[in-house]
Amino acid sequence: MLFPAAFIGLFVFLYGVITLDHCQVSKEVCQATDIIMCPVCDKYCPFMRLSDSCVYAKVTHLFDNGATVFFAVFMAVWATVFLEFWKRRRAVIAYDWDLIDWEEEEEEIRPQFEAKYSKKERMNPISGKPEPYQAFADKCSRLIVSASGIFFMICVVIAAVFGIVIYRVVTVSTFAAFKWALIRNNSQVATTGTAVCINFCIIMLLNVVSELPGN
Repeated sequence: MLFPAAFIGLFVFLYGVITLDHCQVSKEVCQATDIIMCPVCDKYCPFMRLSDSCVYAKVTHLFDNGATVFFAVFMAVWATVFLEFWKRRRAVIAYDWDLIDWEEEEEEIRPQFEAKYSKKERMNPISGKPEPYQAFADKCSRLIVSASGIFFMICVVIAAVFGIVIYRVVTVSTFAAFKWALIRNNSQVATTGTAVCINFCIIMLLNVVSELPGN
């Protein structure tokens, strides 16, 4: 089921390669030898011509061309179809293995919760059996704490995203004024690479935090 998406993605890339010489945007960028762009940094950064971005414009066209819209629509439809076919496949396997009537085990009560509220019980109106009872005020306080934690983590993620954006803006000028010519001439690549590494570290750190006990 993954081959159709891979095939269409390869087709979109090949379409970009074939139509590279006919891309009007990259043509205008490559031919703009008389348009002078402002320097990236205040010091040590010379003025640059718009045509210096010719390679970046061509590479961008390979992945962002007219067929990309078709690919986006296809992926939206294919994701839904893939899910439905997987449900059908799952039903077939469940029938072959005689697991149609099998149900997942109910989630057991956590020992910490049971130990704290074992003395406070009430009759379950559905099962008719006594069960640990949590007061409404206690439940609200725990809900507020949980919501505050979730809101805090959302703010951390948003702050990390804005931090990466600010880092890219500040670092590109720093790398453009670097002493080493290799980094100075490839300041955008160096900025993107370091930003990706920092973003990866943030994602891994947040994954570790989310898997801590109690989360």
